[in-house]
Amino acid sequence: MSIAPTEHPVATLNATHRCDRCPSRAYTLVVLKWSPGLPHDGELSFCRHHMNMYEDAIAPYVSLLIDERWTIDKHLADDGHVH
Repeated sequence: MSIAPTEHPVATLNATHRCDRCPSRAYTLVVLKWSPGLPHDGELSFCRHHMNMYEDAIAPYVSLLIDERWTIDKHLADDGHVH
């Protein structure tokens, strides 16, 4: 199952945003909606690797997704390095 990201014409996450699972830069911000079985609503930030890993599992609980994984590809196209 794929989550439809909220459209953002420019990147809103920056190098200070960190993945909640590892120290890598976060490229996605997930706002969770409250559901039975979840203690509360909240936010999760993930790097590309961890978002790819958890995307299907969290899809039913997402109320908003800011997905800026496209910026990784843009940076690679610009200079060959991930920032």
